[in-house]
Amino acid sequence: MMEQKSHGKKWKFVLAAAVLLICGNSAFAQIQVSLKLDRALYVLHEPVTGVLTISNRAGRDLVFGESGGLSWLDFTIHDGSGNMLTPVQGMPKESSLVLRSGQTLEHKVHINKYYPMGKIGIYRIKASVNFPQIRRVFQSQQVSAQITEGQPMWSQIVGVPKGHPRAGTYREYSLMTYYHGARNKALYFRMKDSDSGRIYKTYPLGDYMTLRQPAHAIDSQNKLHVLHMSAPQKYTYTVIDIDGNPLFQREYVERNTNRPELVSTDFGEVSVKGGLTMEEASKSYEDTQFRRLSERPPGMPMF
Repeated sequence: MMEQKSHGKKWKFVLAAAVLLICGNSAFAQIQVSLKLDRALYVLHEPVTGVLTISNRAGRDLVFGESGGLSWLDFTIHDGSGNMLTPVQGMPKESSLVLRSGQTLEHKVHINKYYPMGKIGIYRIKASVNFPQIRRVFQSQQVSAQITEGQPMWSQIVGVPKGHPRAGTYREYSLMTYYHGARNKALYFRMKDSDSGRIYKTYPLGDYMTLRQPAHAIDSQNKLHVLHMSAPQKYTYTVIDIDGNPLFQREYVERNTNRPELVSTDFGEVSVKGGLTMEEASKSYEDTQFRRLSERPPGMPMF
């Protein structure tokens, strides 16, 4: 009889401990994680980006940070053959963050910065949020990204000018086109090392209409200038430096026969001639065709 009572107390204790454990973890089960990619289709070596959404329904503030050398954010990625990718070594960890009780946070992610998605194919991706305090990992749903190659249309090798840390080496600029969907076509820029073939940059310059071929020119500092038609009567002008970084973009509008053109001088200067900037196009006809009395030249008679 005494042994039966002892066993009864033991099982009650185990059951109570299990209930406490479940209740203790139930709050953390209310951490919701979802991942949404910016697109489903990407060009090879283009940044694969998206938004990680974390909702804190745990009823308390939570701190996500590095623990034991491990980042609070990780990804599980499989290629088209089912092989799991190994992360790139030596990359910086994600910055720590505090998620207030009831808060939903959207965190921008650049996935192939940490994983070598350098082959054409379909990749299946899950985000993992690590919470070492309770030894739990919260995963998002699986999303897919398809990586293919663009259609090359132009390339040119340029030298890195004096004063640059890589002066004396050579790089290759190229332009490509790519369909993001059934109808949406984009113009892409790529830069790579012409000797090793290492690709430094790949990114879109904007939507592209094939009605007019893109104009391109290289200035005296070996910067690339590109003017392309991005919509009906609309053009995008982009300037890219020797490191493949876009310095600026400006949009122009075609008005009747006044169309923007890319022009070069004998001194290696490149600029856009003609067309209207978006600021000029937004002005009324009266603002562009008529002058105020206060703007008349000195000595001009009044009528």
